Amino acid sequence: MKMHAIATAALAGLSTGAMGQSLSVNLSWDISNYALGDTVTATITASFTGFEPGAYLSSLNIDLIASSQLGQAVNIGAIAWNNPSLGFDGQGTASGADIIGIEASQFSLIPPFVSGNPIFVMSFQVQTFDAGALSYHAEVAEGAPFAFSVTGPNFADQPVQFGVDAFSSGTTAWVPSPGVVGCLSVAGLFASQRRRVGS
Repeated sequence: MKMHAIATAALAGLSTGAMGQSLSVNLSWDISNYALGDTVTATITASFTGFEPGAYLSSLNIDLIASSQLGQAVNIGAIAWNNPSLGFDGQGTASGADIIGIEASQFSLIPPFVSGNPIFVMSFQVQTFDAGALSYHAEVAEGAPFAFSVTGPNFADQPVQFGVDAFSSGTTAWVPSPGVVGCLSVAGLFASQRRRVGS
């Protein structure tokens, strides 16, 4: 069963025209518990309400910071709606379980742009090497004043900008496989028996 966690952006400080508009960015894992050494897949989507038809997610500039370094981020997928004409690769670089420098942008003067809702943002995988639970939080990437924005459908429309409080991460737990647990139990049994024999 997929794990889902959704949070709506705090709207404090937005202009009067933005009242009633909200954006949520959701990270979900393909399964909640994995054995050590397995690879788990994360998918990030964004949904927004209260905007004119044709509005779209126009920018994304974040670092994804892991709650713990229990694995290695791998197979980082590019952001499907990124516009390469603007010079963004939209992908980010793995640093342990973290992904640094995720940046993408669409601009209504340089179509095409994607106006789907919810919109697919990106996916990545984490190779596990230690037991525990992992979640992510977003931080604004260096030089980027806002993590997410929604704009459109016309170039004259002002973007509504949201901070990283729009982002919410699911949590996945990694547990040793039954075989590993059995080996650990047997090893502990042998160790206790040797201690008894030697005493």
